[in-house]
Amino acid sequence: MLRLFMKDNYFLYVGNAYPHKNVQLLIRAAREAHARVIYVGKNDYFYQKLGVVPRTVSDAELTRLYKNADALVFPSLMEGFGLPAIEALRQGCPVIVSDIPVFHELLGESAIYVNPHDSHELARILASEIDKPKKLVKTYSWSKMARETLSIYEACNRVRSGE
Repeated sequence: MLRLFMKDNYFLYVGNAYPHKNVQLLIRAAREAHARVIYVGKNDYFYQKLGVVPRTVSDAELTRLYKNADALVFPSLMEGFGLPAIEALRQGCPVIVSDIPVFHELLGESAIYVNPHDSHELARILASEIDKPKKLVKTYSWSKMARETLSIYEACNRVRSGE
């Protein structure tokens, strides 16, 4: 069934629909722009409250969705890290994110930033031509994260043991 969507233009949202994820802004903007959005996540209370039925997909399907999407849209009001944005960039998928500090720190000039309180601004972006992202992903890797995390744990252990 997903193959049908992959031939058409679509935007992608990956994640839950908790209120701070601001999915309702994306829904309003997509309606205004007459844009198709594929939502990937767990069908729970929050998606049901928004009237959206998300898709559950395999890792391989998610990779194909990223590769074929016009862009990933991530309109969060607050975010801890934003892994879907990194995953999307890794697949060459443009990323539209909220203009909040964490995304600037994480994505730099590799994203399109939007006011997370302005559905009209997001609608204008969804209706426009979106360029391919600038390279950033080499900055992030699982092995680099593991090395840095281990380094932090070792430093904490030295402080704790009084070294």
